Amino acid sequence: MTVYLIALLSAEDQTVIISLIAAGVVGPLAAGWLGLLQGVGRSFSEHEDRMGLFAVIAALAMAAWFHENHFALLLIITVLLTTVATFGLNIQFGYAGVLNFAGASFFGIGAYTSAVLNSTALPHLLVLLIGGLLAALVGSALLLPVLRMRGHYAALITIAFALLFKTFLEVNDVLGGP
Repeated sequence: MTVYLIALLSAEDQTVIISLIAAGVVGPLAAGWLGLLQGVGRSFSEHEDRMGLFAVIAALAMAAWFHENHFALLLIITVLLTTVATFGLNIQFGYAGVLNFAGASFFGIGAYTSAVLNSTALPHLLVLLIGGLLAALVGSALLLPVLRMRGHYAALITIAFALLFKTFLEVNDVLGGP
């Protein structure tokens, strides 16, 4: 899969891109129709930890392959960030059953903090850590009122926080504005 993604992101001719996308759609459909994918789901569930390790290795391999191609790195990072946000929503809505409509705001707090701190001389890994910690701190502060409420009222608190955060970004020019 990693080799396929590298080939897809490296392709510059439209016919090659269309061929790779068609192969990426038709190949798994044909394999499923022929019954070649029956053990794949079971294998994924049995070796979940190894698959996570292989996913990290694949992401590092793609980053190493495209270290000079900033557009490909932007695409990879965008997919990884969206995946993290989706995992967070899956945990909140799916496993915990919490209606948290402020999840995007916490994501935005981390991103906004990272964007502001990237203009300083701080190392990038430290900037990422500070952005995540600030988002966790604000989320923890919002946790107290949410836990005191139940049902729809807790959801309303998170909606209100999301609207307040959006308004704060729109009217605050101290840190560079929206």
